[in-house]
Amino acid sequence: MSDESVDAGIRRIAISQLETGLSELRDETLSQHQRVRQARKRCKKMRGLVRLVRPVFPGFETENAAFRDAARTLSPLRDASAVLESVDALEHHFSAQLKKAALAPLRQALEAQREGLDEAEIEERLSDLRLVFREALDRVPDWSLNANGADAFTPGARKTYKRARKAMQKARKSRIAEDFHEWRKPMKYHWYQIRLMKKVWPPVMSGYGEQAEQLCSDLGEHHDLAVLRATAKTLLGASSDTTELVEGLAIGRQHELEKTCIKRGKKLLAEPPDDMARRWASWWDSARQPVP
Repeated sequence: MSDESVDAGIRRIAISQLETGLSELRDETLSQHQRVRQARKRCKKMRGLVRLVRPVFPGFETENAAFRDAARTLSPLRDASAVLESVDALEHHFSAQLKKAALAPLRQALEAQREGLDEAEIEERLSDLRLVFREALDRVPDWSLNANGADAFTPGARKTYKRARKAMQKARKSRIAEDFHEWRKPMKYHWYQIRLMKKVWPPVMSGYGEQAEQLCSDLGEHHDLAVLRATAKTLLGASSDTTELVEGLAIGRQHELEKTCIKRGKKLLAEPPDDMARRWASWWDSARQPVP
């Protein structure tokens, strides 16, 4: 494992993410939808990165707000495509029960809605995001942390993990869609942080990360189905046969996902936050010690 300090590593990763994000935003081989998706991912990864060192990073509030606000400007554009993907997923999952083209009225309405988006406005928002990334690149060399070694990242990792654990417990109790969505947010940051810490013990962290990634994916599908249900009512009306069909299918799939997510989450978030932080710290220290 490299002897690179935590603050040097954080700066290196930030620069890599921002430069890759700028390259993706300029990539003419990517569709507008793909550039929106990738830009949002870069924003979330940057927020996961700064959250890892949040308690010891004086610039946290500035950087977190910059990427949070930038991602929000793209949310409606992402949702316009996500709901179409949700229709595809529903049709695939219930292929044995659905008649061919049963969801066609909704698909047509969603496609018309996406085609009605102002492409010039989207390009303007993407242009604004390029500026956000470039300005952040200028700030990164001045980033510094108020701690070293494991003390630089374990408090932030613990905080993210604790929030994910608390959010899971709330969603498990309420079974409300919004609570599952709120669980996904810290869980996704925790997953990003697992990836950042992978080198402390690759075989273990890789497997743990794969399970966390799947949990985030399932929680994302759960949220997208909630958005799809609301969108169907808006576009087709609550009493539409297609809306009622989508409502039944989506609720059924959400219930399946809830059981899967809670089962996986109970394993991933089983230990108390303090124990998790101590484990990561001990692995970090062990990985940096020379082999006798």
